[in-house]
Amino acid sequence: MSEDVSEVHKELLESVKDAVGRKVKLSLRRKVKLEIKGDKTENRVLALASHRTYLLTARIPAKVEHSFNYLEIQGIACNKPTQLFIEYERGSFSLKLLSTEEVNEVVAHIGNCLLRICPGLQPSKVMKKLCMEPPDRLISLQNLWENNKPAEPGPCGGFSQMYRCVCDWLGLPHKEEVQWDVDTIYLTQDTRELNLQDFSHLENRDLVAIIAVLEFNQWFTKLSTKDYKLSADVCEQILRVVSRSSRLEELVLDNAGLKTDFAQKLAAALAYNPSSGLTTINLANNPLEDRGISSLGAQFAKLRLGLKHLNFSKTSLSPKGVNSLCQSLSANPSIPSSLVHLDLSGNVLRGDDIQHFYHFLGQPNSLATLDLSNSDCSLDQVCSALLRGSVEHLSVLNVSKSVFPHRKGKEVPPSFKHFFSSTMSLSSINVSGTKLPPEALKALLLGLASNLNLKDASLDLSCCELRSGGSQILEGCIAEIPNISSLDISDNGLDSDLSTLLVWLAKNRSIRHLSLGKNFNNIKSKNLAPVLDSLVHMIQEEESPLTSLSLADSRLKSDLTIVLNALGSNSSLIRLDISGNAMGDMGAKMLAKALQINSKLKTVIWDRNNVSPQGLQDVAAALEKNFTIRFMPIPIIDASQALKASPEKTEDALLKIENYLYRNHETRKYLQEQAYRLQQGIVTTTTQQMIDRICVKVQDHLNSLRNSETDAILEDVRSAENLIKDARNSKTLLPNLYHLGSAAREEVNSSSVGPIQEKLESMAGEVTNVMDQQLQTLLESMVDAAESLCPHVMKRSSLRPELIKASSAKMVVPKSFVTKTLLEQSGVDIINKISEVKLSLASFLSDRIVDEILEALSTSQLTLADHLVRRGRPLVRQESVDLDAPEEKIPKRASTEMLEAERLEDLETCMVGSFVM
Repeated sequence: MSEDVSEVHKELLESVKDAVGRKVKLSLRRKVKLEIKGDKTENRVLALASHRTYLLTARIPAKVEHSFNYLEIQGIACNKPTQLFIEYERGSFSLKLLSTEEVNEVVAHIGNCLLRICPGLQPSKVMKKLCMEPPDRLISLQNLWENNKPAEPGPCGGFSQMYRCVCDWLGLPHKEEVQWDVDTIYLTQDTRELNLQDFSHLENRDLVAIIAVLEFNQWFTKLSTKDYKLSADVCEQILRVVSRSSRLEELVLDNAGLKTDFAQKLAAALAYNPSSGLTTINLANNPLEDRGISSLGAQFAKLRLGLKHLNFSKTSLSPKGVNSLCQSLSANPSIPSSLVHLDLSGNVLRGDDIQHFYHFLGQPNSLATLDLSNSDCSLDQVCSALLRGSVEHLSVLNVSKSVFPHRKGKEVPPSFKHFFSSTMSLSSINVSGTKLPPEALKALLLGLASNLNLKDASLDLSCCELRSGGSQILEGCIAEIPNISSLDISDNGLDSDLSTLLVWLAKNRSIRHLSLGKNFNNIKSKNLAPVLDSLVHMIQEEESPLTSLSLADSRLKSDLTIVLNALGSNSSLIRLDISGNAMGDMGAKMLAKALQINSKLKTVIWDRNNVSPQGLQDVAAALEKNFTIRFMPIPIIDASQALKASPEKTEDALLKIENYLYRNHETRKYLQEQAYRLQQGIVTTTTQQMIDRICVKVQDHLNSLRNSETDAILEDVRSAENLIKDARNSKTLLPNLYHLGSAAREEVNSSSVGPIQEKLESMAGEVTNVMDQQLQTLLESMVDAAESLCPHVMKRSSLRPELIKASSAKMVVPKSFVTKTLLEQSGVDIINKISEVKLSLASFLSDRIVDEILEALSTSQLTLADHLVRRGRPLVRQESVDLDAPEEKIPKRASTEMLEAERLEDLETCMVGSFVM
């Protein structure tokens, strides 16, 4: 063949273009010889496009005999200088070309196309098999491909180019929507997870093309879907990816309608792919049954990398299937050190035929999360196994709705308590829904109490049927447990036993979250008040560690207002769940009042309370004056009912609530003045009343000793009068301490704001200068990088200064931005914190000084009383107004307070008279 013979002449080329389609751009065309039988050959035209190879007849009109996508190639062999043998999925052919150079050119072109289609993969790997004789031909090609690697593969590992090629391979139209989603949304999120739910609105054949890309893509490492039934062809494509991809690490097909046969095929796919990187498998909520799981288990025993995350929740496993699975897991020496998450919840783990399961848990392992919930597993046997193998790493243990087999009078196995006293990393323990006998509960609590390794553990004891016996165990243990930060004892029929239990819970210094819901259903109204009083006392305690309280689904109705009334002065709770209490509009009104003065709560959950549009309006109005609530989910159930009654009023309230929450997220405000006023009110109405009462008593004694002439008595009288002066001045002690340094009370925190604002303003200038220097350095680095990457265009001498000058205008950060950020955000947060500490300090000093005054007044009263007794004088009391008015009966406590108030008025007059004397 001469040179002109290998080139395709114009007329034939036009016919070739007609045959393959005018839209297809052919980048290489060669006349070749197709080997038929023996030494027979026929003329053909080999045409190469960006994604596909065509072999056509060499006559006009040309016809396509073979056509295949580059991704279909199963092997290329060049065992003779001018021979080219290509095998693809649907056939093969052998060609003779003009020269060795032409053969190399064709293979090089295919390789270069594969480099663009599958960045990150060697062309020889995509071709499956590539043989060239002599071997230096292949080395030359590999060097060529290495030099031709694209500098930037494109978004998400070049997904779009790959997807277009896969669609060509499968004969499907490519969807620009898919390309845009991956190139834009996925790239922006920087996610390595391809979620089929993002494309669930497309046809199954479109999903097949998307999944097929993962066979070659080097960016995505996770394929997931949930609650979406997968068709047979989609499942087949997933299995193909598993059998071929070395990049896929996580496969999540939760509730995808998979059956036993899929699990068996997945096992075969894993067996076919020895270089598989799959370490996370989640097939939860698919009825795979024992046969499917056993097939997978047999393959798990051979996985080179082991497994990290295995979720077979609700897969219709019997004890036999679980036993078989765990036997396979134990057989793989990598799995005990690699598996950190195991979920077998919702399967049947009841019975004695699961010794391999206990053996697996009992061998040293790296499990951090173990979920056996709703499986009827034996809690004592599980803990006994975990004691042997899982005390070091286990962090989350969920054995809710398990079984604790225990006979009365029989001791709890020591291993049960020993596990909880020995575990080193446990942070979450869930035994919810497990009927725990008192002895087991005691062993659990005492085990935790003696464990010095744990801190901030969460313990869920809800629905454990604890009742009075369990309450007594809790009372005896809970105060001394230092490592529980969250305790859920809801739905345990505790009822009136809560009254005492709450007293002991209040003594615990580590519990920050407490759930008490569903414990008030059978409590009598006369017993409810003491329980709620104990709860109020607990949350109002000055040093209470409690930050989160749930009373969800307690049906407290109007009695909930007792708790709501205590929220106004609460200084510890930041989260409150009062949903499901049917408190009605009166409860909403009380909640609104509490929110107007509470400056600590950040989260309030309050749905299912039978609140009308008016109740929603009341809470919305309260939020206008509250700047700390950040999270208040829309009460959907109540709102849906309210919308039926008054759509406009309800929509208005919900919109206001949303706007005020948004405001609280976006703006900063000085908050501590409100807390100060509340603290001042509390002091005035509590401690100060005690001082006033004892002052009245001391003044009564002074009046009785007024005409005494003995020096000792006069000295004690003068001392008592001075103490009464101090007592009177102590009324203003808190405000004076709190506003110390302020020019006027209206200046919020002025003693703190001034120097801090001044410092922040000076810092703003410094920060702006640092930012400018950093941006200038960054600009220089960017231009340097551009010069190294594009030296030819950047060599023009004037280009660098031009670029720097033009870019300087783009990198200006106004000083006002920095000042505003520091003062209005960080500054306000700092000042609020200082003011909070300042209020705490002022309150502490005020309380201590008032305590000293009370003690001194009491001592003075006793001294004066002793003088009266020695002189035989009667105690002269100030006359007071007769309160026995027939038309209005005043309660005893109120009448006493009014009497004291009347006598206090006389006290001022008496003191003035004594000072004049």
